[in-house]
Amino acid sequence: MSAHANAEILLAWLGEHAVATVSEIAASGLMSSRTASDAIQYALRNGALERIARTGVSAKERVRYRLTGIALPVPRTQGQPSFDGLLEAWGIALKPIHLAMVNSWTHQVSDSVQEEE
Repeated sequence: MSAHANAEILLAWLGEHAVATVSEIAASGLMSSRTASDAIQYALRNGALERIARTGVSAKERVRYRLTGIALPVPRTQGQPSFDGLLEAWGIALKPIHLAMVNSWTHQVSDSVQEEE
């Protein structure tokens, strides 16, 4: 799964649990500790989570995370690369126009040797 998809799952879970540490998320069986850390970092970078640091507690319980109410950005699509926007900006037609032709010539090259009589 992508970091975005994992972050969405994590945000939905945090919506039900208010605040949690990475170890609480992993203990719930939602995702592994590594996956939870990656999802948290993605959500923090995008402002969807905030870090609450506490003093006087163990290292595992020191940092808790909660929702900020900011939604994650829309994920980028993984479609084929396209120059359509650039062609439109330059005024180049996406589909070439068809011009009527009055006469056309067809030439065919043959590999066979013709014998003269």
